[in-house]
Amino acid sequence: MIAFLPLMSLLLVLGLTGLGWWLAQVNSLARKLGSTMVILMLGLLLSNLTTWTPEPSAVSWVNGPLTSLAIAELLLAVELRSVLPDARRLLLPFTTAVAGTLSAVLLVGVLLSGWLGSSWISLAGLFSATFTGGSLNFVSVARSLEIAPSLLLIATAADHVAFSAWFLVSLLIGRGRRQHRAIDTPAVLCSASTPINAFAFPSFQAVLTGLLWGAGVLLISERLVGVLSAFGVDVPSILVLTSVALIAAQFPQADSRSACYGLGLVLIQPFFAVIGLSSSLGVLFGDGLPLLLYAGLIVLVQAIVVLQARRWFHWPMAECLVASQAAVGGPSTALALAGSLERPNLVLPSVAIGLLGYLLGTYFGLAVSALLNGLMG
Repeated sequence: MIAFLPLMSLLLVLGLTGLGWWLAQVNSLARKLGSTMVILMLGLLLSNLTTWTPEPSAVSWVNGPLTSLAIAELLLAVELRSVLPDARRLLLPFTTAVAGTLSAVLLVGVLLSGWLGSSWISLAGLFSATFTGGSLNFVSVARSLEIAPSLLLIATAADHVAFSAWFLVSLLIGRGRRQHRAIDTPAVLCSASTPINAFAFPSFQAVLTGLLWGAGVLLISERLVGVLSAFGVDVPSILVLTSVALIAAQFPQADSRSACYGLGLVLIQPFFAVIGLSSSLGVLFGDGLPLLLYAGLIVLVQAIVVLQARRWFHWPMAECLVASQAAVGGPSTALALAGSLERPNLVLPSVAIGLLGYLLGTYFGLAVSALLNGLMG
């Protein structure tokens, strides 16, 4: 009976995740919200309507091995040889967006610190990570900082509201300048070297190979953490995992990792189901306003910085909007914006620059948190 309850909890979490993923594919409203937000909302509704929460051992398995595997799979798609050439045209606007994010995190955080309370340093690290590359960095830093589930729920909602609002504004701005869009051939959408192909359904062999790559990264990371600990070097395990996965992504035989990105997108979703199932609406609406304001102001300042830099340096508007969205929401939302703006020439660069955000965000988030802890300590 002891083993049965955790198994049932795990199956329910995975079933809820599958339902949310399916709804995001077949329902227009759910598709606009995105699978992550749908899964989070389903978990929140189930938890608050039934007062049911998953067993701690099931939660530990999702937040531990499963999420570690998802992070490894997503990072295994960051092949720098292929990413850097595509990312180059968006690199300057993206760098500006990241600088604007980090500046806003610190300045706005200090201004709101009295309202945010003692959690503001952890939130600064979390928002530094997620607004320089998207949800992968959010998950990585949240695990490392051991943020409470109730706070994570609010932070996740704030993250989604902020980047969704900026996506809508970017779409309105970009479509108002359609006359300047480039005319490109559809051939730019096809490249074996980019994880955009991961959005297609992979073969069983590709999935199996991708899982083997991810398992190998996890095994090496765990052994390396043990070796470093034996020598008295205390390094956050997520940084070791991130570094090992990025190194492995540069190995030859990139085709054998073609399914990794898609696998990572699927495997990371139960993390958000657990957040929803572990939280209450009373906490969300009672404490959520300061976090929503913090996240919204970060994105607003970043947007102002990028648009002002565009005026100074005469960068094309669409490139700036897509690069900014890559920082705020990650490669998938940047890809969606490039497609919505009818700019096929920006599809590959949007994914590529978003993957560079994956590379940077975890390091930035943990560095900001460590810096603030040192200064405030």
